[in-house]
Amino acid sequence: MNPAAITQNLTTFLEDLKSADLIGISLIPSNLGLRLEFTFGPESGDVAIELYRIVHLVLSQPLNADNEGFCFWVGEVDLKKIESGINEALSALSYQFQNETLEASESSLIRFRLEGDIYIEAVSREYKIFQ
Repeated sequence: MNPAAITQNLTTFLEDLKSADLIGISLIPSNLGLRLEFTFGPESGDVAIELYRIVHLVLSQPLNADNEGFCFWVGEVDLKKIESGINEALSALSYQFQNETLEASESSLIRFRLEGDIYIEAVSREYKIFQ
């Protein structure tokens, strides 16, 4: 599949997530990963995104959240490669290891951001989408 088709499919997938609910958040200890599970309702299949080898993670929800269920409305979702200026991009995210330089083999990182009833921002080395 050509890169333009992959980009188009990813853009469509992320746009579709705006009509989904986040129903699962779990850590993957074997590769310091994060799994996010989404549902579109009983008539459609569920999907998931897994982020592997996380180097930065922020998870926030409102202090006054009374929701006892584990279902979060999804507003905006963004997933982008950071290919240049990696140290500067991490520094802007309050990355704590600012004095360390990334290995020369580190050509890019993935920045994932979700805003809605919950806020998640993660920088990882790899990701996979399950549909």
